[in-house]
Order: sequence, then C-alpha cells, then structure tokens
Amino acid sequence: MELELWNIFQSSRGANATMILSVTIGIWIAARFASVARENDAPVLMKAIISIFALSGFAFGWMVITRAVNGWVVQATALSDLRESGTELSPIATQYVEMYGGDFMTNPGLIGMAYLISGLLIALLPLWLKDNK
Repeated sequence: MELELWNIFQSSRGANATMILSVTIGIWIAARFASVARENDAPVLMKAIISIFALSGFAFGWMVITRAVNGWVVQATALSDLRESGTELSPIATQYVEMYGGDFMTNPGLIGMAYLISGLLIALLPLWLKDNK
C-alpha cells in the first residue's frame, strides 16, 4: 500500500511541475511586457494593465506553489494514516512523515515567496521607476 501512495504522489508532481512552469512563463511575459512598455514610453493606462497582469500572475503563482507544497503535507498525512492502521512504513516514509507532516500551509514557503516577490518586482519596478540618466 505504501508503494501505491508513492505512485499517486509521483503522478501529481507532473501536474505541479507544469503549473509552476506556467507561473515562470507568466513572470517572464510580465517582465517582457514591462520592458517593451518602458522602451516605448507607454501611457499610464498600458502600465496599469501590465501591472494588473503582473499582480494577477503573482497571486496565481502564490496559489499554485502553495498547492504544490500542500501536496507534500497530503502525502505525509496519507502515510501517517497508513502507519496508524498498523502497516509498517519504510524508513524513508517515516522520515518523510516527520519532515512534512502537519497542518496545511497557507503560503508557498520562503523560497517560493522570494521567487514570486522577486518576479513581481522585476516586472513592476522598471515599469514605474525612472532611470537616473
């Protein structure tokens, strides 16, 4: 049964990777739009639209990465429940439960937050701040 839980967990990781890739592409698109808008001295309305896109991408990324991280918690809970039913877990599964067991997360963790915040700033700061030329 433990092996089946690991297989289910592994199959969900592909979907998570695809979603996180979409977040990365969204950050790149927002930064590219901001760069082009700045080069062409875009009007405020265009800057506002790009800013809304970047902020929406940030919120989407926050949700996606948080859900991906919570997949680890779900797996740890499933393994813990399996252990409580009397099944002996492998040493790796036991360590996994100790590391990721607990409550669901409401944020993507420090690395995820740093990634998303820096991506947002890469898109927004050049768009709204002027050069010192």
